[in-house]
Amino acid sequence: MEDRVSHYKNSLYGELAKMGKGLSNEKRIEILSLLMHAPKTVEVIANETGMSVANTSRHLQILKETCLVKTQRSGNFIIYALSSDAVAQLVLLLRDIGQEERAEIKQIETEHDQADGIPLLDLSAALMKSKSQDVMLLDLRPEDEYQVGHLPRAVNLPISDFSSQKTQLPMEKEIIVYCRGRFCANANLAAKELQDLGYRAYSLNSSYIDWKWSEY
Repeated sequence: MEDRVSHYKNSLYGELAKMGKGLSNEKRIEILSLLMHAPKTVEVIANETGMSVANTSRHLQILKETCLVKTQRSGNFIIYALSSDAVAQLVLLLRDIGQEERAEIKQIETEHDQADGIPLLDLSAALMKSKSQDVMLLDLRPEDEYQVGHLPRAVNLPISDFSSQKTQLPMEKEIIVYCRGRFCANANLAAKELQDLGYRAYSLNSSYIDWKWSEY
């Protein structure tokens, strides 16, 4: 009987450990974080993560083997997506635990914020503030991610177009900038550029995904 119990437990925990392999590399966690916002091809993921297509494919294969991502064909392209909403919640939980328990993560975030000196808003404050006609909520994510979902009243200006179009933003409005969340530096940097141009700009330390899985 003891052998059967031991085999049963070891088999189950062994399968969970295999899934844990998908989370044991920083680039694979980054890929999962990207896919929370929208499905993507290997080429797009490679470009976003700064890896070669070959390296990206290897990481995606591991994520698929560990049941964290799934694929579907669209014409000549293979599209990668999270295997379920539960994977998104897992990644968010991992992030939250890291922020709560690892002092190194807090230090990295604090140093990043202090370097830019940009006023930060949390999700609740940003959503309340954005109800005003005098405030613009600016989503810096690519258009495909914006189309999948975005914060209420948000306007899309992809980071790839930001430098060339930032001066076209209305100077009379306060601008709250957000991107993919706390582990994305784009919001702080874009808000700093706007402040340098004379805009009243803030950085939102959350993302659409945080709002999607929150109580707001």
